[in-house]
Amino acid sequence: MQLLYERLSGGEADQESLDMVYEQLSEEGEKPQRVNPTREDREYIDDVLQGVQDHQQELDDKIASHSTGEWTMGRVPHVDLSILRLAAYEMFHRSDVPDNVAISEAVELASRYSEPRSSRYINGVLGAMERDKQEG
Repeated sequence: MQLLYERLSGGEADQESLDMVYEQLSEEGEKPQRVNPTREDREYIDDVLQGVQDHQQELDDKIASHSTGEWTMGRVPHVDLSILRLAAYEMFHRSDVPDNVAISEAVELASRYSEPRSSRYINGVLGAMERDKQEG
């Protein structure tokens, strides 16, 4: 999510950025310890970064069609949009991530990194997307 946010905000989301994310993860918790990405972690990250970029219009269309009220695409904060794109990509393009896990993790990210009401909005949008996916 942090790398998607960086890219959305005009950054490159390159190897240096990935290293910074893992350094931040290493410093969290009561007993900081070095967190190193596994080969599988890097493959997942690379796939998500490329996949969100490749499918951005499709993902944004799905997000926009399930957003309501004041939450137009132009008004969605970049953090929330990054979270939504990540979860939507997992739901529609990663068969190894169950929809309920993608939604749950997105809500958790929103609770941690965004405004209090964002987690409800993200849960609502992704829940509606999941229902449409099941019906379609």
